[in-house]
Parts: sequence; structure tokens; C-alpha cells
Amino acid sequence: GQQSVGIRVHCRHVERIHENHIHLCCKHPDGHNNVTEMCAKQTNFKLPTRNEEAIEDLTVDQVMTGSCWADCVFEHYKFMVNGSLDMEAVRSHYRTFHKQDPEYETEMLIAFDRCHSKREEATAEFLSLNAVRAFSSSKYCKPKASIILSCVIKNFFHNCPSSRWSNTDECLETLAFAKKCKDVLTTM
Repeated sequence: GQQSVGIRVHCRHVERIHENHIHLCCKHPDGHNNVTEMCAKQTNFKLPTRNEEAIEDLTVDQVMTGSCWADCVFEHYKFMVNGSLDMEAVRSHYRTFHKQDPEYETEMLIAFDRCHSKREEATAEFLSLNAVRAFSSSKYCKPKASIILSCVIKNFFHNCPSSRWSNTDECLETLAFAKKCKDVLTTM
């Protein structure tokens, strides 16, 4: 189990927590990813580094600015059918590509399951209406994929099994902070 011994958490001190380091805390398949990289090139989206190209390597804020990128990734994996998340496609993707890490596969499927509810639909619709007005001149991509992905990332880190959470000082502090300070971090 995890000890949060001696970690004093003050929710005001959010600057101590680096959201762009959270991805280092919960074990997931990392490294180069052809699909996310190709989509990043096509949509001028910036991935953290060449070795951090998994969707979990991004913060929620980064994903929310990358709706065209998220769209492209979902399209490539055929995760969307008629504008809705196709859970069968998601399941078959994770079972095929991540069968060597069944725990990760399960975590991701649970996260995706939680993230295609009415709430995400409503958010997507709301943002679409407002964004279309705001960005009608520039290239606009529907926000749905990025909303679902953001939700998946948040769920993935929030529900990370303790056996997969890194015991570095920074990760333990992040965990203690996320537990105590609900809704301060967007990525957890």
C-alpha cells in the first residue's frame, strides 16, 4: 500500500504540483506511438517528447486544446461511429494491442466506459455551439473526442491501482494532493 507519511498538503499550493509530470506516476505503455505522432503532425499539435506519445502522457488541458488531434486519433482507431464512441472498437483495440498488460487494458476500458455518458455528450454539444461561433473562421474540429479523452485521462490517473503508482516523492505528493484537494487538478 501507499503511505502518505509526512506529506503536508495545502490546497492553495497548487504550484507545487506539476500536472505535466502526473503521467510519470501511473505505469502505462509509453514511448513512440505512430498514430498519435502522425495525427500531431497533421494537426500541428505538440506531443511532450518523442518518447512520450501515449495519450496518458498529455494533461487534460493539453488534450482540450487539441480537438483536431484527438479527432484524428479516434478516427484512426475507428473509435467513433456516427459521432458516438464505439465501445466495441475501443475494447477490441485495447485487447489486441495491450494484451501483455491486462491490468492497463482493464483500467483503460473502465475509464472509456465511464467517459461516454450523457454528461460528455452534453458538454460536447455545448462546446460545439459556443466554439463554432468563436472559431467559425479557423479550422474547427468537434470537441467530442477531446472531451472523452480528457475524461479518460483523468479517470485513468484518478483510479490508478496503488501497485502501479510510482513511489517517488513527487508522485506521492501528487497523490496526497489529489486525494485532499478535490477538483483542483484537472488531470486527476
